[in-house]
Amino acid sequence: MHTPYRAKTFAQIAAITVALFSQSAWAGDAPQIKAGALLFAHYGVDISEQPTEEFAEGDPRPNEFDIDRVYLNFKTKIDDTFSARITTDVGRTNDKKLELFLKYAYLQVKASDDIKVRFGSAGNPQVGFSDKFWGQRWLAKSFTDQEKILSSADVGVHALGEHADGLFGWSTALVNGEGYGNPEADAAKAAELRLTVDPLHGDIKLPISIFASRDVFTHEDIDPTTTLVASIGFAQEYVDVWGEYVTDTTGELDGAGLSTNMVAKVPDLFNVVVRYDMWDPDTETDVDAHATIRAGLTKDFAKKISAGVIYEQTREETDMDNPSKGIFLRMQAGY
Repeated sequence: MHTPYRAKTFAQIAAITVALFSQSAWAGDAPQIKAGALLFAHYGVDISEQPTEEFAEGDPRPNEFDIDRVYLNFKTKIDDTFSARITTDVGRTNDKKLELFLKYAYLQVKASDDIKVRFGSAGNPQVGFSDKFWGQRWLAKSFTDQEKILSSADVGVHALGEHADGLFGWSTALVNGEGYGNPEADAAKAAELRLTVDPLHGDIKLPISIFASRDVFTHEDIDPTTTLVASIGFAQEYVDVWGEYVTDTTGELDGAGLSTNMVAKVPDLFNVVVRYDMWDPDTETDVDAHATIRAGLTKDFAKKISAGVIYEQTREETDMDNPSKGIFLRMQAGY
């Protein structure tokens, strides 16, 4: 994660850019900016049998209110070819402080009706696709982002397209590979590609995808990382189902895991959400795998206003008989 200095610098850049765009817009020199905000927050109670060593039986359970993310989003369409986006993010850093930093900052060029090219910090081809289909990022990040296998955004050149009314889709990028919160550390880059076919591509969707990411231009003494993802989804009016299998290889270190989820919808009433994740960073050992189950009810009050009660349980391979458990009231609010 970046330093506070970098966070402040990014925030200042974002503020200056927005101010300049706004001044131009008032002067009639540029289109108006479309602004939005999105908040993820929760209240959680630890219900594990042994929540921590500090809490004995009968003591008050560990619980907390917290802010998970705050996104400030600014978009502008310059003309029929060019548009731009700046999105700032607020989240917890490694020292547990809430900090403001830059997530998206790119110029988009519409190369044709079906193809777009983005220059700057933009979304990962797989993470964004998975997030969009899962549709519940306020409950949990997409699997590869959650396990820090892939970063949700990175700096570089990105291209994406959709053809035949959604039958075929693709997204590719050449990026630093360090993730959007970190400066470039070496000469290596990450080449990424996702290919998707949806044989239904209508009101009912059945996207089948493969994704690959590999480090390129690496030093001969450094093992490149290769990440492969196979995924399939199904969506219609009353249910969304998603599954993906992931492998991540660096030299002789092989990681593997899977994620699957279901969102069953009772229109205008509530949703039933179930998700299972399992990740093993090193398949040759028996000490680092973990699995998480989430289940609960959510309610969508408006387009970007939702709340839900979710049970979460995580089992570590080294302590299968004492899983961590929690009950969470989670919410999102935005415009």
